[in-house]
Amino acid sequence: MHADELRVQLTDEQVAHFTKDFRTSDIDETTKAILAFAAKVTKAASTVTPADLEHLRGYGLTDEALFAIVEVVGFFCYINRMADAFGVELDEFLEEWRENLPLASEN
Repeated sequence: MHADELRVQLTDEQVAHFTKDFRTSDIDETTKAILAFAAKVTKAASTVTPADLEHLRGYGLTDEALFAIVEVVGFFCYINRMADAFGVELDEFLEEWRENLPLASEN
């Protein structure tokens, strides 16, 4: 989710904490599980197991929801790689915002 979309559901304080470490944020456990799964798909999709999917189903997620999560993660990975490969520059405000975020590998 983008920060603007998060602000509809969360307070500014929650968004600030969320962007630093979603695992300790004041968000529901289902969202934390989805984000942990999304991080795993981003970093090492080939390591996703049936147990990972069952874990999310335990939160009430359907196969359609799981597909949508992987689809969105994959799309963002694709777009980021395309932008990186072609040297697409971020708008200045986005670059400044990104520099203040912890690395994705830290989450």
